[in-house]
Amino acid sequence: MSAHHSLLQAISILALTLVHACAGKTSGKPDDAGVGGSSAGGGGSGQEAGTGGGGGTAGSAGHSLGGSAPAQGGGSGGEGGAAGCGSCGPLEQCWNGQICVARLVPMPNGYSIDATEVTRDQYAAWLASNPSTSGQDLWCSFNTDFTPGCPDLDGGGEWPPGNKGNHPVVCMDWCDAFAYCKAVGKRLCGRIGGGANDFNDEAHSQWYEACSSGGQFAYPYGNTFAYETCNGAIGTTAVGSLSGCQSPVSAYAGVYDLSGNVLEWEDSCATISTFGTCRLRGGAAGNNDYPALLQCTSSSSCERICIANSIGFRCCAP
Repeated sequence: MSAHHSLLQAISILALTLVHACAGKTSGKPDDAGVGGSSAGGGGSGQEAGTGGGGGTAGSAGHSLGGSAPAQGGGSGGEGGAAGCGSCGPLEQCWNGQICVARLVPMPNGYSIDATEVTRDQYAAWLASNPSTSGQDLWCSFNTDFTPGCPDLDGGGEWPPGNKGNHPVVCMDWCDAFAYCKAVGKRLCGRIGGGANDFNDEAHSQWYEACSSGGQFAYPYGNTFAYETCNGAIGTTAVGSLSGCQSPVSAYAGVYDLSGNVLEWEDSCATISTFGTCRLRGGAAGNNDYPALLQCTSSSSCERICIANSIGFRCCAP
């Protein structure tokens, strides 16, 4: 990373931190400043129960996950609902007959990655199952509550989901993200081939591979920055709503919002300790004035205990 890139990144993160800094979770987790930014995502489409939803009508924006951007009409039907799932959206799949989770998209190197960032509604459905905090790794022993927690800075609130259920879930620490992915049969994105990715090795990162179409592009959609293709503006939007924010290469297409929207936790940490720093990928909303921060190669880091309304995550498998 060049000195100029590093300076821009530091300036942007600092500026966004001052605007979006978040205290620790109200459950008693250590307080920590946020890393900056907001998030983005996709306009929903209407869905029918039982057999999976049809797409939304052209020009409409729904609160259900999936579908195309409002200007382009609805997406394809979602996966049929199992007993506990109801009806999952076009960018979702039913996990274990229990809850809707982000749909996995196969990648050429033998793994799959979530089509979108994990949404607030998806995360809330998992929390409703009362997951136990026991059995976490030693470096996550501080984590006694999986509930997201950031102060209400803009009057809209970050939790509970409210009318932003199809926006990325934010204000959860690295251990929350790791636990969620594991609980729904996936893993926090890490190294191609399995396990955590080396902190300084983007070449073997599942996340980077998907974002750059195997190293072909600087941004998910190509090599030239396009201001409105992904969400680098202020504020989150529904996941998957920006249909151009994906790869033009068919083998990597169908994975949205890898640039902008929210920073994403990665299973790539400097040390195995509570205060070890872990990678945050993808840039966040609010970074449009610093295009380099929205490139696939851009990354920042924060301690495992960090929470911010600019940090979300997605999962991979295996």
